[in-house]
Amino acid sequence: GCNKGGDIFGFIKEVEGISFVESIEILADRAGLKFDRTKFKKQIPKSEKDEYFTAHEIACDFFEEQLYKTDDGKKVLDYLYKRGLDDATIKEFRVGFAPDKFDALYPLLLKKVSKDSLLKSGLISARKIGSDEVYDKFRKRLIFPVFDSFGRVCGFGGRALSSDQAPKYLNSSDSPIYNKSGLLYGLSHAKKYIKDEDKIVIVEGYFDMILPYQSGVKNIVAVCGTALSNNHVKIIKRLTNNVVTSFDTDDAGFEAAKRAYFLFQKEGILVKIVDGLTGKDPADFIKEKAGDFKSVVDEAPDFVTFFTEKLMKLYDLKTLDGRKKILVSLLPCYKQMTPVIMDFFVKKLADRLGIEDKYLYGEIEQMKLPDDHPANISNSSEKSEVFSKKMPIGELIVSLMLEYPNLFKISKDLLFEESDFDEDMKNVYNALADQYNASRDAALVWDFSEGFLSKLCDKITVMRLYAEEKYKDFSDTALQSELEKLIDRLRKDRRIRALKEAQSRIADMEKNGDKDKLKELIEQQQRLLKSN
Repeated sequence: GCNKGGDIFGFIKEVEGISFVESIEILADRAGLKFDRTKFKKQIPKSEKDEYFTAHEIACDFFEEQLYKTDDGKKVLDYLYKRGLDDATIKEFRVGFAPDKFDALYPLLLKKVSKDSLLKSGLISARKIGSDEVYDKFRKRLIFPVFDSFGRVCGFGGRALSSDQAPKYLNSSDSPIYNKSGLLYGLSHAKKYIKDEDKIVIVEGYFDMILPYQSGVKNIVAVCGTALSNNHVKIIKRLTNNVVTSFDTDDAGFEAAKRAYFLFQKEGILVKIVDGLTGKDPADFIKEKAGDFKSVVDEAPDFVTFFTEKLMKLYDLKTLDGRKKILVSLLPCYKQMTPVIMDFFVKKLADRLGIEDKYLYGEIEQMKLPDDHPANISNSSEKSEVFSKKMPIGELIVSLMLEYPNLFKISKDLLFEESDFDEDMKNVYNALADQYNASRDAALVWDFSEGFLSKLCDKITVMRLYAEEKYKDFSDTALQSELEKLIDRLRKDRRIRALKEAQSRIADMEKNGDKDKLKELIEQQQRLLKSN
């Protein structure tokens, strides 16, 4: 279609953004053939990706060993048993434990993998920008390895083990082998069963995927740490056209299910939604033996029918206002239906409302969905995907400086901390600082063709597009004011984090009875409270 030549392997490589060997694996998998990757190892040069996979495999082995062979790990193992997992399942999903140490893992990793690759992979972090001092990212956490579609460990999700830990779930940062919007947790385990049953069950969270899998519902995957994306839909469509969603049972969970419906609908995928979990998540439903999860999945109603009944209970059909709210909420679901399916649902709704179906067709024809409606998000539009997300403050500051170089002098003395953004953004900021110090030119122009900036060309382009779109109507004065406000917000966020950390340490010192340390921490807390 684009007049680009090449064979089927080249086509798969181009579309999926993968290597030649991976393209063979995809085609072999679709053809039901067995593929031995090891035969290609000597023929394919070692790549940067291979080093990342090596690091994650070493880390996964380490976390597994810590779970079963340490005293603290055995306490976490007891927690897993209480949650309903058995040893076979724990080992199948390679669940592990990260000890409460800053230097437990990285010395092992450095024996096989370069420090630069480890920093980019997100397995370790630097104490300061450009610092040689590094430490383990995952500490005192229950570890869920995340596998790519070929079953290779490509990232981790770490669940907090105490109430004072934040965030509750710490996920790997994006890397050449890990991108949340293109990964479905458990897919490598579930793929065969999805094909066999021609149906996929989608949940939120690690436990909600693993417990049903253990109970016999093996055609199941989870979205973790992100909303369902067009990339996820594309992956699922290759396997089946039948989806059952079982997200959280609160309002946010239903909104996620509704958004998923629109994303799947435009691809012609039938969507059902689990009902009857009595307000519980799938994992709790199974653990508490509240019912047979497989039966609930098999009996799941189609999404539109479920949504219709929900609205009928919520609004009064006897009032004009109630009928209007039902139509405004429901008719967008009809907008992209095929004529046959639309006719089925229109007749059912017309009958419930006691009106002729021609009036509903008239309403549907006149309806215009807003531009940001999920049904209008293009699969090929990376820009709309990116712009729909809220960018972290630290990353937004760097985006502004990338697009408007003359703003850099305002923030040149800004010292970023680890929590401000990921390792890539720290390195981008350092590269900009180097260029600024070398130039000192009032008409500064960044050079993106060399050094670290050239390695992140795609991400930098997206960040610049984001800044250009967001601030296209701002004057120079307004841009400067906006940057100053963002820096102020960043500093306030740091101060809040520092206060929380100080409060936590004060509580620890009060228990330990270390009066000198306690006095020092209270003085630090007072200084933070007085600072602006």
